[in-house]
Amino acid sequence: MSSGRITAVHNVIANEFGSYDPSRDFYRQFRVAITDGVAYGDDELRVARAADECTPRRRPHYAALATGWNRWRRGKTLEGFSEPSLWHDSGLDVRVSPQFIFHAKRETFLVWPYFKDVELSRDGIQAAIRLMELTHPEVDADPAVLDVRRGKLYQAPKRPRRKGFDAWLSGEAAAFLAMAVSIRNVA
Repeated sequence: MSSGRITAVHNVIANEFGSYDPSRDFYRQFRVAITDGVAYGDDELRVARAADECTPRRRPHYAALATGWNRWRRGKTLEGFSEPSLWHDSGLDVRVSPQFIFHAKRETFLVWPYFKDVELSRDGIQAAIRLMELTHPEVDADPAVLDVRRGKLYQAPKRPRRKGFDAWLSGEAAAFLAMAVSIRNVA
């Protein structure tokens, strides 16, 4: 877990101080395919095109994402959503960008899609959900995380969130910044 954190900090530092290069944004084409496809009603076509037209290195990942998306997507009513917001804590700004709204039979969800091969931890899922709650309180929808690759939607538990969860988020932000400062000072 600690090496994963260090890698994440290194990646953020590289993105923050280097110029943005879309070719290094591994899931960009797929994310755009979903966002634009939901907005224009042709997401299945755009997702297939993204999987077909990506680089050979990305192809197995995009194919797995397309399979997961199409399995989950069937028959669902989706609405585009593009209102990124910032969460600020301990001097850290985190961009929170849900991508669409899912209208289920009895519930409506504000959804942030997750694309990576590594499954999100329970804390990771709940952190993403809590950040959406904190940054998009005006949206009349329950925050949820869609693990696109596995076609699984995660939502906040029905029971109350454990005490101190927001303090844990603040602690994670502070730890992230401390590592970033330490890494930058060494470089």
